[in-house]
Amino acid sequence: MLGKREKQILKLLFEQKPAYVTSQTLAHKLKVSNKTARKYLELLETSLKAATFATIEAKRGSGYRLQIMDEANFAKFYLQEIKQKDITAIKEASDRQDYILNRLLFEQEASYVDDLASELFVSRSTLSKELAEIKKLLEPYQIKLESKCHRGIYLVGNEKNIRRFIIEYFFKDRLQDNLFAFSEYSNLLEGVMVDEIVLSVLEECRKAKLKLSDLVIYNLVLHLGLAIKRIQNGFTMDLKTPLELGPSSLEYQTAVKILDRLEAKMHLKFADKEAEFVALHLKSEQGTAQILQQTKLTKNEIEIQLVQVLQVLDQELEIELAQDQILLDGLMLHFIPLLVRLQQCESLENPLLAEIKAKHPQILALTIKYFSQMPLFEQYHMTEDEWAYLALHVIAALERHYNAQKARVLVICATGQGSAQMIKNRLEHEFGAKLNIQAVISYYEFAKYDLRNIDLVISALNLGNMVFNVPVVQVSVFLSEEDIRHINYFLGKQKLRFFQAEKLALPEETDISAVRSGFSEKLFYFSHTVQTKEQVLAELTVRIAQVEQRELTTELLKQLKLRESYSSVVFSQYMAVPHPVEAVTDAGYVAVAVVPKGIMWDEEHRDIQLVFLLSPDKLGNFAVDKVSQQLVKVMEDDTLRQTLVASPDFTSFIQSLLA
Repeated sequence: MLGKREKQILKLLFEQKPAYVTSQTLAHKLKVSNKTARKYLELLETSLKAATFATIEAKRGSGYRLQIMDEANFAKFYLQEIKQKDITAIKEASDRQDYILNRLLFEQEASYVDDLASELFVSRSTLSKELAEIKKLLEPYQIKLESKCHRGIYLVGNEKNIRRFIIEYFFKDRLQDNLFAFSEYSNLLEGVMVDEIVLSVLEECRKAKLKLSDLVIYNLVLHLGLAIKRIQNGFTMDLKTPLELGPSSLEYQTAVKILDRLEAKMHLKFADKEAEFVALHLKSEQGTAQILQQTKLTKNEIEIQLVQVLQVLDQELEIELAQDQILLDGLMLHFIPLLVRLQQCESLENPLLAEIKAKHPQILALTIKYFSQMPLFEQYHMTEDEWAYLALHVIAALERHYNAQKARVLVICATGQGSAQMIKNRLEHEFGAKLNIQAVISYYEFAKYDLRNIDLVISALNLGNMVFNVPVVQVSVFLSEEDIRHINYFLGKQKLRFFQAEKLALPEETDISAVRSGFSEKLFYFSHTVQTKEQVLAELTVRIAQVEQRELTTELLKQLKLRESYSSVVFSQYMAVPHPVEAVTDAGYVAVAVVPKGIMWDEEHRDIQLVFLLSPDKLGNFAVDKVSQQLVKVMEDDTLRQTLVASPDFTSFIQSLLA
């Protein structure tokens, strides 16, 4: 009998045959690493070889595909393995924990330790270990796992905390995959309570006993999130739907209950027809059949068109979108309500259009160029708003592609600001797609940080004899060649596979105006005569105090000294970036000293020509990270550094720095 993961792989390979499927796609689908996906592939291969009626063919550069030698026997095997639900397939600790938590959170019947051990085919001691791990998962949410003789095991905690745990444990990762990477685009849905949408959908569907796939649920959550955003932004939606589900249908009644909950919680009013569109999501199979009747195309024919478009996109972007099952499923589901609108010559306004055009113009242009070639859309006129909805799915796929194999890194320095931001930018420049920096934090925040989802800690401070369950690399703010070798060693030790370079860059351009706002002529100091570090810092702090129009030099100098007691603020042979441990000023400033002859900063650095004193504001609004990006350029471009040193006035200096 196959395990859960092997069944998932077999099902995916069978559904995609005769096409190849990459290990990366399998890893996405299974929510595991490439290495783990290949391990389960090998287990499945062994089982199939033993059965003799099928095998897995591997092709370098293409992936894996299923080869069936005996169709009749394979069909029996497939139906037996895939179609039946057998709890004995739960073999891994994480699967057992999922099963137990599902019982405790979503089912009303009593749960006893001996019964659970029997159901999961494990010993009582093994189950006790799983319960101990579950207690650790629940602890940050102030939820307790308790037991009584006549009640079994049960959860005790605040309902709000229990709901938050449900969201983050069961749905957070998949939300990030399916809802165009919420972690990256949360600002686009600012003001929308996504957690409340998810809970409303889950609870009402569970009460109605509607069995929906994860993908249908997530697409419905996305639909509702964007609907709420449209309402908040003043958009209107006056659409009709050709589906006559009727107000008495289970799907329609469930849709009404979901919307009623959200209206009460968020104090807004949905459009009259919104319930019909939600019901369309809930009755996806019937809805699909009715909508496709008018296109004279089958679902399979549309999917073939979609794959062909994605294959052309793959050639343009040098990527593998056509192998991304999440993208394929998401677009196929999106096409149904889209076709409803197109068949009625209507369009949905997109509140994210301006954001997409500003941040991802290339993706939007490519989406329009290639998706408009699908025969499915030839007879319709589609607005830019609708194309932008399709582009969101492509953007999400690209995010998944470039984040899939990056090591998750935590960066630490004394304050989590100046030095750490500098190291962060150096790491991103040096390692590119190899790293996914999860957070930049201070030493004091580190003690409380959850390291379970961190692969590597990179610190500018000596963390002493503390022991962690993840490797820690101490680096200098210079990020020397030796530091780079150490980081590569630990990454290689984990046997992570990296992309060598991103074929398509999706970075935001540095916000020049945000950087420029911190500099001013009053905070620029050019001198051929100054000789000491103390003179430079005294001059710069006085200038900041004059701009703030209050006395703060003593406190600021004290903070600068305290910061440097943790570790050096010299970031290159010629540049120092002093900054306080805690913000002193009401606004954010960058005070600059240019000393062509150089000054001695300390015994190891005797020729500092550029001093950038960063003074973040107390509210944390100043773009320290964007300023540090500019300073990285100075560190890595010696021609730019020489140009800045030769700039005697503020105008020429700032023009060269921000050019």
